[in-house]
Amino acid sequence: MNNPNGIRYGIWDLSPGVTPGHFKALLAASYFAIGIMTLVGNLQPYLFSTMFHLSSAEQGKLSGDLGSYNELVFIVIAGLLGAASDKLGRRRIFAGGFLVMALAYVLYPLAPDRGTLIAYRMIFAVGAAAVSSMLATVLADYAIEKSRGKLVGIAFFCNGIGIASLIGLGTALPKIIQASGASPEQTTRCAYWSVAALCLIPMLIVAFGLKPGVPAQLQKREPLLTTARIGLAAARDPRVALGYLSALVSRGDLAIISTFFLLWLTRVGVERGVDTATAFKHAGIFFVVAQVAATFWAALAITLLDKFDRVAMLAFGMLLAAGSYLLVGFIDDPLGPGMYLASALLGVGEMSGVLTSQSLIGQAASERGRGAVIGVYSAFGSLGILLATGVGGSLYASWRPSAPFIVVGAADAILAVIAVGVYVATRRSAGALATGSLVALKSPEPR
Repeated sequence: MNNPNGIRYGIWDLSPGVTPGHFKALLAASYFAIGIMTLVGNLQPYLFSTMFHLSSAEQGKLSGDLGSYNELVFIVIAGLLGAASDKLGRRRIFAGGFLVMALAYVLYPLAPDRGTLIAYRMIFAVGAAAVSSMLATVLADYAIEKSRGKLVGIAFFCNGIGIASLIGLGTALPKIIQASGASPEQTTRCAYWSVAALCLIPMLIVAFGLKPGVPAQLQKREPLLTTARIGLAAARDPRVALGYLSALVSRGDLAIISTFFLLWLTRVGVERGVDTATAFKHAGIFFVVAQVAATFWAALAITLLDKFDRVAMLAFGMLLAAGSYLLVGFIDDPLGPGMYLASALLGVGEMSGVLTSQSLIGQAASERGRGAVIGVYSAFGSLGILLATGVGGSLYASWRPSAPFIVVGAADAILAVIAVGVYVATRRSAGALATGSLVALKSPEPR
């Protein structure tokens, strides 16, 4: 069914020029993107044990360091990638990102020492920055305003299915490969190289399935740095500024789960006398529970995001995230029955934060230079990951393995309070503007 702004496909109203094929390619890319990006951290506990033979405390510190270097690269290039996509087209940057990640997955288990491993992680970061920023940008491109929340919701629903299935497969791979008689070193390499081959599927999907060309709103071809400045200047809008802060916190939340969740639970299993592959697989079950809960929560959130103010929804989402992360951070038995419920709530909190954050920035970013705004948004997300992994890695080793979850839970609570403040301020401002307009209409004409 057509509408004045483009076509309607199911419950989604798409922007002009976006076809059902482009929409389906975006959903397929959403399925693979976050799962593949998350696996690099989730496979690390097995890599650290089999290839580097590190102690538990050393694993936590190295995980934090790898995450920090990853985000240093991300911060430097994310904004430029967003701006570059306004010039070169979304799908070139998107497909290139998957190809670079595939290369990094090939190299990762070949690293002879920690320094080389960090270098390979920085290569991975280039690809991850491209994929992450393009996923957010294409989401913003493809939906008209009244349908934006629904499109973000279905994309993150696909993210959740992808994360649950791909991480479930990834954590089971070492056990499956090891059962065939492979050595721990061979098992590690085969697991990483399997993921590298998987990267080629979404690379082909976005290269040939997404809408070609550059965004119509930037046909003037402004200089690259001029386009990038749009993203920074947009922060004068308090909703955009809040969106940037939400990226800082919500991306940090995601990084904590992908970097420390499996590391922590695998450590607990090994300390209780289970072999590494079995402990890793058992920890993966709790991770999958979290992602399945996140997926179904995303399906419910689709029906809510377009019905309420985005700032109010962000405050609500961050409040849910704060409670869930703090619950996991202070749990007594991380491998006990209570962890199933805690993991499910963690998935709800994780999805609440990232979904409301993405929805807000998609609405607040103006059409012109949207790629640059999303690029800066991604850079703030990288800064959040840098802080979360750096501080989390240190506290993991020096205080308690669950410390990273406590830290981000507190950050979620602070952002919820800030969002309430922005909501109240913008409502008052809108009310004052409406009152002023009414007074002007009622005032008599001067004689």
